[in-house]
Amino acid sequence: MRRTLRRGTGVAFAAVLAACSTAPAPAPVTPAPTAATAPVCSDTTSLVIATTTDVHGRLRGWDYELNRPDSARGLTRAATVIDSIRSANPGRVVLLDAGDLLQGNMLAYVAARVSSDTNIPVVAAMNVMRYDAATIGNHEYNYGVPYLDRAVAQASFPFLSANTYRMDGSHAYRPFTIVERAGVRIGIVGATTPGVMIWDRDNVAGRVRLGDIVPAVRAAADSARLAGAEIVVVTVHSGLDEPSSYDTVAAGLPSENVAARVAREVSGLALVVYGHSHKQNAGQMIGATRVIQAKNWAGSVAWATLPLVRCGGVATIDVAAERSGLIPVSRHAEQADVRAATDAIHRKTVEYVTAPLGSTPVAWNGDSVRVRDTPVIDFVLEVMRAEAKADLAAGSAFTFAGLDSGDISIADLARIYPYDNTLRAVKISGAQLRSYLEQAARYYGTLGDTTQPVIDPNIPGYNFDIVAGADYVLDLSRPKGSRVTTLRVKGREVQPTDSFTMALNNYRQTGGGGYSMISDAPVTWQGNDEIRVLLEREVRRRGTIRPGDYFRRNWRIEPHTAVARAYEAMHRGAEDRDGARRAAALVPRPANERYVRIISTNDVHGALEPRPDANGVRRGGLAYVATAIREAAAGCPAPRCATLILDGGDEWQGTPASNLSRGRPGVGIFERIGVAASALGNHEFDWGIDTLRARMREARYGIFGANVRDTAGNDVRWIRDDTIVTRAGYRIGIVGLSTTSTPQTTRAANVASLRFVAEAPVVDSLNRRLRARGAQLVVVIAHAGAFCDSTGAGDCKGEIVDLARNLTEPVDAIVSGHTHTLVDAVVNGMPIVQARSRGEAIAWTDIYPSLRGRADTATAHVRDVLTDSLRPDSAIAALVARAVSTVDRRMAQPVATIATTMARTGTQYALGNLLADAQRWSAKSDVAVMNNGGIRANLRAGAVTFGDIFEIQPFANTLVRYTVSGAALRGYIERIVGKPKLNAHVSGIAVRYDSSRPANHRIVSLTLADGTPVRDDATYTLTMNDFMATGGDGLALGAKASKVENLETVDLDALVDYLRTMKGPVPAPAEQRIVDVAAGAAQ
Repeated sequence: MRRTLRRGTGVAFAAVLAACSTAPAPAPVTPAPTAATAPVCSDTTSLVIATTTDVHGRLRGWDYELNRPDSARGLTRAATVIDSIRSANPGRVVLLDAGDLLQGNMLAYVAARVSSDTNIPVVAAMNVMRYDAATIGNHEYNYGVPYLDRAVAQASFPFLSANTYRMDGSHAYRPFTIVERAGVRIGIVGATTPGVMIWDRDNVAGRVRLGDIVPAVRAAADSARLAGAEIVVVTVHSGLDEPSSYDTVAAGLPSENVAARVAREVSGLALVVYGHSHKQNAGQMIGATRVIQAKNWAGSVAWATLPLVRCGGVATIDVAAERSGLIPVSRHAEQADVRAATDAIHRKTVEYVTAPLGSTPVAWNGDSVRVRDTPVIDFVLEVMRAEAKADLAAGSAFTFAGLDSGDISIADLARIYPYDNTLRAVKISGAQLRSYLEQAARYYGTLGDTTQPVIDPNIPGYNFDIVAGADYVLDLSRPKGSRVTTLRVKGREVQPTDSFTMALNNYRQTGGGGYSMISDAPVTWQGNDEIRVLLEREVRRRGTIRPGDYFRRNWRIEPHTAVARAYEAMHRGAEDRDGARRAAALVPRPANERYVRIISTNDVHGALEPRPDANGVRRGGLAYVATAIREAAAGCPAPRCATLILDGGDEWQGTPASNLSRGRPGVGIFERIGVAASALGNHEFDWGIDTLRARMREARYGIFGANVRDTAGNDVRWIRDDTIVTRAGYRIGIVGLSTTSTPQTTRAANVASLRFVAEAPVVDSLNRRLRARGAQLVVVIAHAGAFCDSTGAGDCKGEIVDLARNLTEPVDAIVSGHTHTLVDAVVNGMPIVQARSRGEAIAWTDIYPSLRGRADTATAHVRDVLTDSLRPDSAIAALVARAVSTVDRRMAQPVATIATTMARTGTQYALGNLLADAQRWSAKSDVAVMNNGGIRANLRAGAVTFGDIFEIQPFANTLVRYTVSGAALRGYIERIVGKPKLNAHVSGIAVRYDSSRPANHRIVSLTLADGTPVRDDATYTLTMNDFMATGGDGLALGAKASKVENLETVDLDALVDYLRTMKGPVPAPAEQRIVDVAAGAAQ
């Protein structure tokens, strides 16, 4: 075939369908006069090649690991795109795939390993979509050659691979096929990366072998032309030209990524479609041939038009009129026929992956798995090591996923171990172990060498391995190949001749990922079960898993400053394996542009010291928060980057050391940390306006509440609205907000002279004013929050989300607070972060001004503050120690012994019952009601002190006793059970109600503690705290009482005195006192 080589400048397509369907036919070539008759150029047409690649089982718009819809991927969405292309170009579309179809997600795994159905759903979906051909990818071999052969047999289209041979030298699969469109015979040649011979060595040994792609494609293209093809398109499962992940010399294999060579070295090709590298390419010319690559996981459809002219019976491509591009599948509906073809396997997969296996009481963080030792990786490695009875275990940090507290399912384990590898153990020497670790350390550049990036872009994160059982240090300031500065096993320096057994997965055991030093190591143990199955068994066996069951700190990177820099480089612009991003979508950043890093805290609540979580893991503490902030700032290199430290409010109220000095220590520590501004939280009002104003005068940073008004609707003069600061040469406007629920979430009397107005109009107005005053960026700090899913990025609802959606003038970033949750999301194009509470985490957001106005403006992260992975800031630690020492003696006073931990779980729990019991006992009343919002900490089992009890009830609320009729008591309880969510506990009564009934008619029975029914005409005493009595949490009595008594008893004292009266370990009053009979369970 002759290919026209003249080049046109061309223009970008405004709409691909129009381009595909209306691309003008080139003008006929007018031949120069010759003695012989020149060939006549006529019969023009334009073909469209549509392609997918690296689908990896993503048939549906569903994320099986997170168990939620995925709007950005899936063959069901790609099918809709392809239908549109076909509709616009009838009879002229060829549909191809460039490989890696059969393996890669839980749906594909269930189809291959769990389901009894012999039909392969990926093939069924592709049959419905009428693919013309697919090349065989390396992952097609993961479930063995027989499974691939079954797929080939079920497909209504050919699977192609010109460089795959049986052991007798014959082609194992068809090297090419020919299809006809618009009267043109198109040859399609397929080829597969030869890395299969390493990665799936055991599956292909003795069955097939793979050779060099380039000569095999050249021969197959020639054969296709001999068979009548007028043009030849190549679909190759091989990257463009990236370095091979294996040592080609040591392995004796051809290169892994050669698509560019195919385009350059095989003459006369119409188009090269490629895959494997999980990138995308809208189209580029290499030599005289165009190459394209679709986004992996059916994230986009790549297309190219081939304008053809026949001159004298020879088909010629008009290069000047060629076009190509990418169509993202996001926002496209799922095609009904493909959905129907995949419904059964979809349902089966969801059922399989969501079944609970066990639980964990604590979250296991995964965001720093490649820069420091973490329990989540040790969990995997220790299970491997125990199963293989090996000295060591090696494995990859495949993703940044962790485990959330609560139930653990197969989906959760698939997030941390997404591949279907099986377990092996090999015998290695000390020299091989050192070489193995040096290979892992190549993931990093050399610290201090400005010519190298911190993370080597040519080495994927899943090729950074971690070894358990050995103690080692990687010094990133040293050149590659000499970074292992410390290496010990069982306390002894490793010698080159030492011998160890090491557990690892089958991919690595064959040398995959560049680990050729162990490819020939003797195998000492081999299992058939996937490593993920071993993890499932471990969770089932234990029932409850805890980090301490597996975690032993055994490795680190040096120097210490490298941790923050590597963490930053690892996350900036990088994707997890699943391509999911946390806050704003990540895009390549301008190489030399100055940017601003906003580091934020929120809801510190006076938590000066670290505190253990339910599993005993120590978190937070302002000395550790200061170090975490410093490390985050270290990843922001001056002068290109500058930091701005902000807080989302509720700074002081919550612990003895802070409360007993009315927040003074927190002000000084925040100043020392470098906080520039804070939002005005509802609990800033808890000690009254006079105390708040005193703290605001003492603070050298601003505390802002732009939506606070006086009763006449005017700005409050002593509360600032906004400010402008300068960082990295940019003027940054800061607007602070208070939650509109402040009157219901602090003592109402403290804010009786204030009004808290809707935030969005205030922000819009101030945003315009700040920009008029020269602000180039505007950031909102808001003590208003949201509740999102476990990732913090999806299904977000709440006050701060409503604010972002209601803004007409977008801001550049939002720091939120108040709800004590993880928020790491983008709403209406604006990144929003919230870092839980009490210093358990920090957040940071990078803002690039040149990208303002795009949904991917900022890159955000939320990082846990764990004391075992940080060194406390000595200056802040001294300030904390000084503050704590003033209350130590009182706080250390013993109170009681608690029989079992009482945690705040759900809406009804034993701790709430206990507090209500204490108040009823203290007030000597018939009934007591305790608001859930006033219960601020869990009560741990064992000996507890006054300080422990203080943190549960830190607000110093006083008790109020009412004398009311039975009818008024019933009406009050009706209001409690009429709320969308229960937010109170009771003592002295039992409530049964039916939530399906109308409000105010829900109570089925209301009885006293002795079982006596409450009588409407009787008189009862009811106790609550003064916060509730004045309307807090919407729990005021709301009825006329015959008598109101302010008892002047502090709720904390009531609880302490009550506990001290109890002999022996205090049991948990776990009975359900408010029961929804419609739901059949307590709320």
